[in-house]
Amino acid sequence: MNSIIIESGMNLIADNIFHIEKSPLYKRLDNNIKSVEFIRAKNNKLIFVEAKSSFPNPNNPMSNIEKGSKNGAELFRAEIVDICDKFIHSLNLYAAVAVGATDDSFPFNYNPPDKASLQFILIIKSFEKSWCDEIEKALMNLMRNSVCISKIWKPEVFVINDEIATCHGIVSGSNSVNTRGVFK
Repeated sequence: MNSIIIESGMNLIADNIFHIEKSPLYKRLDNNIKSVEFIRAKNNKLIFVEAKSSFPNPNNPMSNIEKGSKNGAELFRAEIVDICDKFIHSLNLYAAVAVGATDDSFPFNYNPPDKASLQFILIIKSFEKSWCDEIEKALMNLMRNSVCISKIWKPEVFVINDEIATCHGIVSGSNSVNTRGVFK
C-alpha cells in the first residue's frame, strides 16, 4: 500500500520521502526560505516534488492578468522564480541535513540513497500538456544561471500535469506505461 499526501487536489504517492515542507527544520526557518512538498528517494534518484493547482499560461500572457495585479508576463516570470527558489532552497535544506550541518535528521522511515541523481518535478493539476514544455524551458533557463545547480548538481527538470504524473507513478491512479522513461 502506497503512502499518500494530498496536495493541490492531487493524491501524491509518498513512499520513502522526506516531507521537507512539514519538517521541524523548515518550520523553524523564516518565510524567505521556500520548500517543495517533499523529496522522494527512489532508484538512486532524489525526486523533488512540487505540486500546484494552477499556473500562469505561458502561451498567452494576457490570460494571466488579474485586476490590479502584475501583467501576464511578469506574473509568469514571478511564478518561475518562485518554483526555482523552492527547488534550490529544498536542495540546500536536504544537503544541510545530509551532511549534519544541523541537529535535524531525516525521518526514521526515510532511506536516503548513498549516491543519487536529482530530478526536480513540478506537477500542475489539470494543466494543458502543451503548456508544460514552455514552463520546463523557463525553469531550466533560470537554473542555468546558478553555477552550483547547473554545473555541480546537474538536475533533470520536468514539468508535467497530473495525468502524466499518474502514468509515472507520482500521483495515485491507474498504472499506465512509463512513456518518458524517467521518475522510476
